[in-house]
Amino acid sequence: MSSPQKLVLNKRLPIIYAFIVFTVLFIAALNYNRFTKGQWEKDERSNLLDMMTSKKSNLEKALYSRIYYTRGVAAYVGLNPKITNEEFYQLAKEYVKNDTVISSMALSKNCIINAIYPLEEHESAIGLNLLEHAERKDIVEKTIKTTLTFVAGPLELVEGGNAFISYTPIFNKKEINPNQFWGITDIVIKVNSLFKEAKLSEHENGFKFALKGYNGTGDNSETFWGDPKIFDKNPVLIDVNLPIGNWVMAAIPNHGWGSYLDQDKTLLIILLFSSFIISLLIWVIVRSFLRIKQNEKELKAIFNSLDSLIVEFNSKGDYLKINYNNINLLYKPEKDLIGKNIKDIFQPEKATMLLNAIQQCLSTKKLVIIEYPLTINDKIKWFSARITFKSNETVILNAFDITEEKRKEDELKKLNAMKDQFFSIIAHDLKNPAGTQKAFIDLLLERFDTFNVEKQKTLLQTIQKSSNQLFNLLENLLKWSLSQTGIITAKKVSFSIYDKNQELFSLLKIQADLKDINFSNIIDPKIKVNADPDLTAIIIRNLISNAIKFTNRNGSVTISSETTFENGEKYLKINISDTGIGVPDEKFKKLFNISKTQSTPGTENERGSGLGLLLCKDFSEKQGGKFYIKSQIGKGSIFSFTLPISN
Repeated sequence: MSSPQKLVLNKRLPIIYAFIVFTVLFIAALNYNRFTKGQWEKDERSNLLDMMTSKKSNLEKALYSRIYYTRGVAAYVGLNPKITNEEFYQLAKEYVKNDTVISSMALSKNCIINAIYPLEEHESAIGLNLLEHAERKDIVEKTIKTTLTFVAGPLELVEGGNAFISYTPIFNKKEINPNQFWGITDIVIKVNSLFKEAKLSEHENGFKFALKGYNGTGDNSETFWGDPKIFDKNPVLIDVNLPIGNWVMAAIPNHGWGSYLDQDKTLLIILLFSSFIISLLIWVIVRSFLRIKQNEKELKAIFNSLDSLIVEFNSKGDYLKINYNNINLLYKPEKDLIGKNIKDIFQPEKATMLLNAIQQCLSTKKLVIIEYPLTINDKIKWFSARITFKSNETVILNAFDITEEKRKEDELKKLNAMKDQFFSIIAHDLKNPAGTQKAFIDLLLERFDTFNVEKQKTLLQTIQKSSNQLFNLLENLLKWSLSQTGIITAKKVSFSIYDKNQELFSLLKIQADLKDINFSNIIDPKIKVNADPDLTAIIIRNLISNAIKFTNRNGSVTISSETTFENGEKYLKINISDTGIGVPDEKFKKLFNISKTQSTPGTENERGSGLGLLLCKDFSEKQGGKFYIKSQIGKGSIFSFTLPISN
């Protein structure tokens, strides 16, 4: 065929395809109009089922919320088998007093009603033997036998009216035999009130509703609510689940299903018009397709840009074909993989994992998803591979690089570890000083008049010490949490570290004096730093408190400074040295790991949160500095941090 002929054919092809499509759609529209009678009924049934599902949920919710009352009473009486009527009335009152659905609640020891709340208007029920009542005997026996709650009814009550009754058996938990039957507790649920709360009515939105299932017998019983004829007119049905058995809810349109058999008269016109539109679209699509075909090379280039690795394996794990767009996804060059077996390429553990996945896919013919790490170009990469069935002997593995997702997952785990540590500190470390305060305050108040002034002063000093610990704990927790959420940022200004230290000196010296520790401040008063005064104060206070905490009585703590250079920049290094007990080597690695950080008691059992050093390191780095530790067991420690010197 010559080029001019091809050109003419390409111009006519869209019209030919459009005509064929219109003819097919026209015939299909006629057939559709002929054979889809009843579709409206199907749709309406689906909508009605959705509505009934909501009503079922409301009804079950309203019913079960009352059933739980009897279970609560049964549990209480089982643990208190000698309960008096007065005690029961108090208990029942809490359940029933504001509930408009419950008519009464009763307690029947040995199945004889001995107490009922409210008693007024229900006196006639007292003394009724449930096992001798014709309508209740079988129900009560079934409740006792199954040890489950049973919803009976609707029943005619002795005192008049109709209601559901929820029976729950009670077993004496105080006896040697914990399953000894004690009696029955029940609640009387007013039918109309229950249905009103569940927003259930016999006629709603053009539909009629009915219920059957007396005593939870489902479809095997008579209709107890609504028009019984509804069940004979091909209704939509749904089960209302009870603890034992079920009710069946039925619904139909007010005018029956026949009203949905007639199709909309405009449907055929719409279908024919749609056929014309679709044919027009086919003409546009075919013409566009012919143009797209001319740009096939460009589409292939786009396809090749997809970042994944596709490998075909046989059942033995041999590499058959490899398709890739990113060579960095290959564990080895393609020539070293084709024809080789997985066992020749990977370590035994990884090879076994891949082979098992291939065998699973071949045996089940279902998608298998696995994740695994590989070291490629000296970097660990994580892959998610989807293995799909191709034939009885081959599968296709499509692997994607999920390294970044794994990194985020690890970060999330770290955040969860931080959260867990945070709550652990709150639950444990804050409890001790708070408990100490409460205990000594209670003691002081209780025996204040019997203590002399010296004893009162000693107790108050203990409370003060505990209060200081609690304050420092809370402040560290607050600052650390704010720092982790990014709320705290360094606001740098030029200031004298010596002046800042003098502000803290008096408070910190008092803390040192309590342990007779020699506390000295020899920071160079001339040098200014470019840093955040508040964050710096927190660092100094924590480090000095930490030094005092781990220094024995009559020891010494010294604050000093020196000028250092880091990357050509001038820094002031602040040193807090002590003659304390030192830090063990095995603890160094845990000091800045939030998941392993824990509070260590001081030399005189002082408590902390374990967050102090984390704060110091974090706040030092936020200000452009670094944090250092030197320590010798039994000789002391030097905690240092650097801050940029102000020009």
